Amino acid sequence: MTADFKTKKNPTIHEVGPKEYKVYAERWWIMGTVLLLNLANFAHWIAFPAVAKKAAAYYGVSGEELDLIPTVSYAAGIPTCLIATYLIEARGLKTGIKIGAYLTGFGGLLCCLSTFPGLADSVPKYYQYWMAVIGQAATGLACPFISGVPTKISQHWFPDSQRTMATSLLGMSYPLGIVLGQGITPVLIQKPSDIPYMNIMFFIPAAIGTVLGIMLVKNNLPPSPPSASEEQREEEETRTKKMDYIHTLKAVWTNKAFVIMFLFLGGCMSFISCLATKMEQIMCSVGYSDELAGLACTTVIIVGAGGTVLFGVLAQKTGKIVEITKLCCFGAIVCVLVLSYLLLMPDVGIYILISGGFLGLFALGVFPLALELTVEATFPADQATVTCFIFFSSSVQGVFLMVIENWLGYPLPEKYKDIETCTIRHEGEALEGETEGGHLEPKDYTYYLLFVTIYLLILIIMYMFFFKTELRRTNAGSVRQPTRAVSFAKVDDKDIESLLHGGMTMVRVVSPRKRLVTC
Repeated sequence: MTADFKTKKNPTIHEVGPKEYKVYAERWWIMGTVLLLNLANFAHWIAFPAVAKKAAAYYGVSGEELDLIPTVSYAAGIPTCLIATYLIEARGLKTGIKIGAYLTGFGGLLCCLSTFPGLADSVPKYYQYWMAVIGQAATGLACPFISGVPTKISQHWFPDSQRTMATSLLGMSYPLGIVLGQGITPVLIQKPSDIPYMNIMFFIPAAIGTVLGIMLVKNNLPPSPPSASEEQREEEETRTKKMDYIHTLKAVWTNKAFVIMFLFLGGCMSFISCLATKMEQIMCSVGYSDELAGLACTTVIIVGAGGTVLFGVLAQKTGKIVEITKLCCFGAIVCVLVLSYLLLMPDVGIYILISGGFLGLFALGVFPLALELTVEATFPADQATVTCFIFFSSSVQGVFLMVIENWLGYPLPEKYKDIETCTIRHEGEALEGETEGGHLEPKDYTYYLLFVTIYLLILIIMYMFFFKTELRRTNAGSVRQPTRAVSFAKVDDKDIESLLHGGMTMVRVVSPRKRLVTC
């Protein structure tokens, strides 16, 4: 509406602009600490299955026994998720990060000492193996305390303009850790005797992250809120005291949108983790090398990291976060179908890399957006509680998908027995406990990949057709933004239209007849 009239007397203008919020440098230390801890945890976890043949030969165990290391690490996070959600909500962000830092440091140190050159010479290999299992279990216990806080950090510490970026970086630290573990480990660990150096290599970022978490993370919240939505959350918390843990659980689990996201996003995360864990075993059964298997997983993650930037910018420009995630779901299921088919065929390595790249783009590229969407759907519930439950779902479904492989793996067909690389011995590496033929058993993974594909298809259909939500956090931030106020006092000649600066400006004028006119 255009004001096409003049006031009788010319006004003086007093404008009240949007409120400015202050941000603090400590947010970067907190984000860097969580990034390092997540990278160390997931890189070391995936490093064992990335060089499964060499690790099994070094420890003198079978492939199934070696699978216990990543499986225990993944499963350890299941009960801890419930504890982590309560402690982070009750005691705050600082407590959660410090607990995660201590556990990560302890687990990494135990793995490092178990194979440390010189110290490990007097320790039997089988005891070294169990030290690695316990060490990885400790880092698995740490994961919910670290992986559950990205959205909480971005909400409490970052302004609206940086919130998506912060969530994207923190959310992608877990798949980027998989890149390091899956991509670099097969290149650097060329023989079983190199396994001690792998444990040292991944203990270094864990040690740095532990020191940062203990020394530099000092506050749960910044001195003042960085955004309108955070200010509203703090005001509501102050006014209503704090929602107790039971009420938080009730609010979250009666939210239909969250329940769907709990199943869908947790299932997608577990698929990526399971794919990274089993990739070498699947690919070596049809003749591919460790290096190609690592490159395939690395391609998935790197392209996915690029996708987070692309889809993050697109979501910020359009505001259509739900539509973007659903469109990517369609692309992801097509890529899963193609990749599952190609993984059963020899001599198609380049096509596996291409399809893996597209899978990363569609599946991982929207992962941070999906985390943001989960928080939007459950606002103002505690962000750490919501995110921890997503990782809880991922852990439960991931363990299920890993364990069921033992039931759905069938003997390898005769035509592949001459080309498989799972049982090739390492030249010049006669190790204690090594049996002729190696330690990994090649299998036919047709039924396993078919099961995983159908499983994902059901989850994606459920999300695409039944997930609906409003963007509660975004709407709360919009409501908090003050309108531009213009008051009028006596000055020279100016019409109302000349006072409008454009955009969504509200002008209220009391006419000489005392009538309120709103434009």
